[in-house]
Amino acid sequence: MLQLRLLKPNASIMNKFIALLIPAFLMLYACQQAEQISIEPGVSIDLAKQRFNDISHIKYQLELTIPDSIEGKIEGKSIISLHKKSIKTPLIFDFVSSPQKIKEVLVNDNKAFYSLENEHLVIPPRFLKKGENEIEISYILGDEALHRNDQYLYSLFVPAKARTTIPCFDQPDLKASITYVISMPQQLTAITNGQQEYMEEISHNRKLVRYASSHPISTYLWAFTVGAYQKITQKRNGREISIYHMEKDSAQILRNTPAIFDQVFHSINWLEDYTEVDFPFSKYDLVCIPSFQFAGMEHPGAIYYRSDLLFLSKKPTQQQLLRRAQLLAHETAHMWFGDLVTMKWFSGVWQKEVFANFMADKIVEEQFPQLNHQLTFLTNHFPASYSVDRSRGANPIQQRLTNLKDAGSMYGNIIYHKAPIMMHQLEHLTGKEQLRNGLSQYLKKYSYGNATWTHLIEILNDFSEYDLQLWSNTWIHETGRPIIRFHFEDDQLVIKQQPEYGDTSKIWAQRIKYCRINDSKETNEEVELLSAKTSIEEVLQKPEYILPTINESGYGLFLMDKNSLTYATMHINSWDDELTRGAMLIQLYENFLHGEIAPSAYLNMLQTIVVNEHNEQVLNLACSQLIDVFWRFTTQSTRLKYAKKMEETLLKRFSISKISSIQKLLFNTWTQIVTSHTGLQKLKQVIEKAEIYNFTLSDRDLSQAVLHLALKDETIDQHFVISFANQLKNEEIKNKLLFVSPVFSPNETDLDRFVENLQYKENRKKENWVLTALSFLHHPYRNEHSLKYVEQALELTSSIQQTGDIFFPIGWLNNTLGGYGSFEAMEIIDYFFKDNPGYPDDLKRKILQSADMVKRSHLIKEKYLHPYLQTPNL
Repeated sequence: MLQLRLLKPNASIMNKFIALLIPAFLMLYACQQAEQISIEPGVSIDLAKQRFNDISHIKYQLELTIPDSIEGKIEGKSIISLHKKSIKTPLIFDFVSSPQKIKEVLVNDNKAFYSLENEHLVIPPRFLKKGENEIEISYILGDEALHRNDQYLYSLFVPAKARTTIPCFDQPDLKASITYVISMPQQLTAITNGQQEYMEEISHNRKLVRYASSHPISTYLWAFTVGAYQKITQKRNGREISIYHMEKDSAQILRNTPAIFDQVFHSINWLEDYTEVDFPFSKYDLVCIPSFQFAGMEHPGAIYYRSDLLFLSKKPTQQQLLRRAQLLAHETAHMWFGDLVTMKWFSGVWQKEVFANFMADKIVEEQFPQLNHQLTFLTNHFPASYSVDRSRGANPIQQRLTNLKDAGSMYGNIIYHKAPIMMHQLEHLTGKEQLRNGLSQYLKKYSYGNATWTHLIEILNDFSEYDLQLWSNTWIHETGRPIIRFHFEDDQLVIKQQPEYGDTSKIWAQRIKYCRINDSKETNEEVELLSAKTSIEEVLQKPEYILPTINESGYGLFLMDKNSLTYATMHINSWDDELTRGAMLIQLYENFLHGEIAPSAYLNMLQTIVVNEHNEQVLNLACSQLIDVFWRFTTQSTRLKYAKKMEETLLKRFSISKISSIQKLLFNTWTQIVTSHTGLQKLKQVIEKAEIYNFTLSDRDLSQAVLHLALKDETIDQHFVISFANQLKNEEIKNKLLFVSPVFSPNETDLDRFVENLQYKENRKKENWVLTALSFLHHPYRNEHSLKYVEQALELTSSIQQTGDIFFPIGWLNNTLGGYGSFEAMEIIDYFFKDNPGYPDDLKRKILQSADMVKRSHLIKEKYLHPYLQTPNL
């Protein structure tokens, strides 16, 4: 629908009628002279290409008036200067708005007609000139990408949401500088991409602040936030870094800020040394936002972080400390990889994420020298990547994208976790120094511009004896993972690989390390897999057992023979090498999910690991699997059989452990496992005392314990949760518990109302809170009562994608479907697809990814716990 408006709001009725006719005739005439451009909602790739070839040298000035009430409407004025090549094409801004919200449009100081068409503001060619143009647009900012609270608001424009708030060219390859001028209440602080240049009082309670122009950046990296922030600054070697926060616990601030500053300064210094490129932006500010929906977001000059991931409670686990360091390193690496050099189109978003994760892994190695970082890499990336790649909904690293309105579906575990595994393989092929030199060249060549994966491969090919383009085709453009088997045939050891699903011609060229065992003697060997069949001719004796991958190099489902599986489950605690234990635990779990190991046998093995494992990373992996298997792959009767022994095992290990981070890990595992009457009584006492075995628990630990108690203790309901919440000083945790509390109501009407309210996007603003609520609503302990909500959740997924942020759709699906493992749940999913034959492919993939464990849970329980039923193949 085309909406026309002439900006003379006080005209008579007749003048208004004439005013509507004039631009219509003018535009009809202009259309005969101008080139026609198809305009569709979102940002189409065709429109992006046309604009890239037509406009350049773009600069934005954004003037904002923040009202005295931070929740009020924000008035804006955008002044955009640019160079235009063609006088035959209109100037098309991306802007989701309405005529009522646009006050005036000036082009080169003259009032201009414009139209609003399919989420775009279109200025006809007759108002433009070849060469330099300046456009001034006054409007009310859109709200979709503005996130508000009583004390603060912040913009969040990734992947293509700047257009929902501000008129712009919302595509990553039209980089531009942006200058902010903000009028706001005196008591508030604003942080933007640029340094503050000056501030003046404009009344007794308001001030005007101007910020320096940014370097050229893409619109998804624009950032402004206004709120009651406190500031902490450190300066080292001439570089100043500031933390803006709203934390009220002064002890928590003092306890955490030294480590935060150390890790950021170290990350910057490391990256400058590795890349041989200086820090590319004018400032580095950390903005800590309560309940921020991501872990972090890499806006240059104003990097957002979720507060609780940086300001850790007392006695954090090793995993929490490591995650904070990796998060800070990851976002800092983005200053070079993603911000300085940016992908050309969002189908290449994985490029910035793979480099950031790859660099973060290297940076953290120096910050945590006591850890085995091969094991860290293995546990961080392989389970998460397999969680998608083992499903029929697996997506390739490089995906197809025709419109940026669908760019959110590009995100997921494949780009964050499989891509770093691919980079690890690439480093093996090129060599560490060659890769480093290639990346340095890449950054220098495309600084403040855009580049594709092909651009990097072209540089790296000069450093490698391999054809890297051919190698990357399978890793980058194909879905899934290989199934790898070891056989002894024709007097030699043979390794065969094939895709887990579909086409049998795909080959994952990679290097693996395996172990063969004869007469208790272990022999470790490394081999390159370059074809569907690899023969190891020097192995002349059939191994008794084969451990198919014992480090972080091999990727795939390594299916083990029965003897090797038994040997591995019996001996996993006896191997001295923690990397081997970690690698085998991951592969044993993949074999378990393939139906090769009974749940009872696997639970017994995990209990043994909990008792004996001293490496916290391996123990964390085992505890995660223990929770998963206990809830997803057992029946209620099986859980009752195992619960008390498991609870006692966890508490006994807790009581004798002298490492606080391991104690916290064990406590968190126990709270999720505990189901026996005795155990729940113990949990209630722990909550009342706020400690266990003299180990003091934080509000965050206790809040999770309260939710698990309310889930499983039938004498506890939402009133207990509300009562506990109202005793808390931390407003963020308190409000989250109050939001989640209806899930524990014994009244089915309350649950129905809560689920019904989630249909409205205003009730989904706090996405982390919604996901927590869903995880308890659909928990296996109560999923028989919640199954009726699954179909509605699936129907809402499309709306969730359009209105939520990038990680919300997959979180919505995982936390909805993750508790189920029944035939009835599988039927609901199957019927949903049958009833929606034209369902978007990207969302269908997301559902299939989340539904994969529903099917595996059902089939494994059917095979081992209900053997009288016929079991289809896994």
